[in-house]
Amino acid sequence: MCRLLAFNTKERVDTDVIRAFVDAARNDVYFRYVSHSHGWGIAAIVEKEGKQRIIYYKSVEPIYEDDMFYNIVESLKGNRIIGIVHARKAGKEFLIGLRHNHPYHLKIRSHDLYFAHNGSINRKAFEHPDYPSTDSYLFFLELVKNVENSPISIEKAYSKLILELGRYSSSLNSALLTFNEVEGPEVYFAHYYNKERIKEIEEYYRVYRYGDYVFSSTIAYYLGKKVESVELGSVIRLSND
Repeated sequence: MCRLLAFNTKERVDTDVIRAFVDAARNDVYFRYVSHSHGWGIAAIVEKEGKQRIIYYKSVEPIYEDDMFYNIVESLKGNRIIGIVHARKAGKEFLIGLRHNHPYHLKIRSHDLYFAHNGSINRKAFEHPDYPSTDSYLFFLELVKNVENSPISIEKAYSKLILELGRYSSSLNSALLTFNEVEGPEVYFAHYYNKERIKEIEEYYRVYRYGDYVFSSTIAYYLGKKVESVELGSVIRLSND
């Protein structure tokens, strides 16, 4: 399991939320006080004066030790900033490395997709369970397949897949950033965990919202402000309109 943050905000990202994210990655109070030390990544789109730029960065260094993290955060300024950040705690040592760090990125016919996931999924749920990557990446490949082979929207395809994979997973908490030139960026957050398969205390898997931000429970703990619970089983689209 990892820690995850998604946002759709204006002007600049909230430094209190960023600080809480780093603290959660360094010392997770809901995960035996273990750090999420296997690297981190960010995918963000900044809109400023009618122009857009994509910031995509992954590192094998822990987020709390990577000097680039705050340099990137400082660049997240504009009329609108939309993105996802992921700090990783790998479940298997042979799947540690930059290739396996989130967010993952794939192109489909109409969009660029960036995806990050917290949790574990039984690989028997997938058509090719021996594919040499993480179960999170297999989750992403399944989502891409559903989007490309179905007339329904990306959001509905995402919600449908959460229902299909739920019984195979401990958690499907995840974030999806989408972008194309016509529609612009969108960011979604899925909140799901299976109480019969979780291994940590239940609070570890819960998700909360604070204004323009949605994040894992440990971030809420360190933020220390009033937050809203996100409904279990939901896929929400973050909007600041």
